[in-house]
Amino acid sequence: MNNWIVKLVLMNCAVVVALYYRWSHGAPIVTLAIFGVILLLLINVLVPLTRKKPSPTKSK
Repeated sequence: MNNWIVKLVLMNCAVVVALYYRWSHGAPIVTLAIFGVILLLLINVLVPLTRKKPSPTKSK
């Protein structure tokens, strides 16, 4: 498994746990849903975009 996939899974879990924690302490559900969608979209789009691409090899 690639290192960036592990990071992606861990970041998604961290967002879900943080949102659950705020929900269990009485935060408004609409606000949590908005922030959850924004954060999960940012994580799932930006992490794959920032991973290092293999550099092309020079052929003679």
